[in-house]
Amino acid sequence: MLGWEFPPILSGGLGQACYGLANALSSSVELTLILPKRHAEAKLAAGQIIGLNQIEYNDEIEKRIEKSYETFTTIKYVDASFDIYPIAERKQKAIKETYTKELKIEKETRKPSPYKDLFNEENIYGSNIIKKVDAYAKVVTDLAKNIEFDVVHAHDWITLPAAMMLKEQYNKPFVAHIHALETDRSGADAKNKVFEIEQKGMQAASFVFCVSNYTRTCITKHYQISIEKLIIVHNGIDDTKAVGKKHFPKRQKTKGKIKKVLFLGRITRQKGPGFLVETAIHLLKKQQNIKFIVAGIGDRLRHTIQYAKDRGILQHFEFLGFLDKQNVNRLLAESDVHFMPSVSEPFGLSALEAAQADVPVVASEQAGVNEVLPEVLKANFWDTATFANYLYALLNYEGLNKEIKQLTKKVIPAITWAKAAEDICYYYSLLEQKK
Repeated sequence: MLGWEFPPILSGGLGQACYGLANALSSSVELTLILPKRHAEAKLAAGQIIGLNQIEYNDEIEKRIEKSYETFTTIKYVDASFDIYPIAERKQKAIKETYTKELKIEKETRKPSPYKDLFNEENIYGSNIIKKVDAYAKVVTDLAKNIEFDVVHAHDWITLPAAMMLKEQYNKPFVAHIHALETDRSGADAKNKVFEIEQKGMQAASFVFCVSNYTRTCITKHYQISIEKLIIVHNGIDDTKAVGKKHFPKRQKTKGKIKKVLFLGRITRQKGPGFLVETAIHLLKKQQNIKFIVAGIGDRLRHTIQYAKDRGILQHFEFLGFLDKQNVNRLLAESDVHFMPSVSEPFGLSALEAAQADVPVVASEQAGVNEVLPEVLKANFWDTATFANYLYALLNYEGLNKEIKQLTKKVIPAITWAKAAEDICYYYSLLEQKK
């Protein structure tokens, strides 16, 4: 399995999904997960994790990597000035402190390796993401000669070049697991390097696992991939019984107090922060005792703050930045409604987490999570007046609020990573039969 982020190194839903799937799959298959950067606390229920920041490199290995890579591909570095999944500064600082002492000792005793240093950078994405993707593909292809494997499972575009190289070098099938698309992030007209990698990777894959029917539709529309190989595998959540009260603090009663509407996720164009502000304008005309809690960071953060300020409603917003899992759970326990006005949302794990914490959800029609949470109140992302009406109703009509929660509780137990893993194993078995 080829992944890019894994707890406690997280910046979005990709790491959580990789964690949930890998743990669920590890009870049924012999799983080796390869990451560019592994944190000391990263663990799997079974199987092993290899972090490319932790392995030892020497001149012989680096020469072999370059040689094996250049035999069947052209190396081309493309400048990239984007950071698609930025990690908050305080999260970066915590991760940096974990490695600082170890790295200082290593640098005093070894010749610096361009690979190890690259994978030890604070931000696993960053402006040099294309360079990291190329380097990851080189090193993984070399490592694979010492690993027995039957199938490669690649998460998102950042690992697809490595998967294609493994297929070419070792004649092994691979599956592409698509959690988000460049057309989600940059719009339907996106035709850049990332789009090209996604398209070539999906064309080369034996199966493409889509996190929703919404994502499958986007792939057929924008990438021209045969629908026969596009398999829907919905995301899951931790088992409700296993989670228990220790994860979700006791819910706070807000009667007569400030009502809290939670926006949880990256603050990017894709997540619709502008529509959050416009919805707030409509809602605040009806009711003033409301606070919009925004948890996340992204390239639209400053713009969103300025927009709220320009519209005279900044006092109704609280921007918390990036939060770890524990603080997210605390925030869910304090929130009255979870609001997700995404322009294009392949799935939306935060909505599942909210539902599990007994928080009703209002989401855009353009969100895959609606396929597993049918009781979500939803509208098109641009319909901010309807969003405001839904939020007002959930904040004030106790009967509706209670009914939505009860209906959601009935479906939550069936939305598990174990179910996703079971579906994936079935398609693994089909690949075995084709041999």
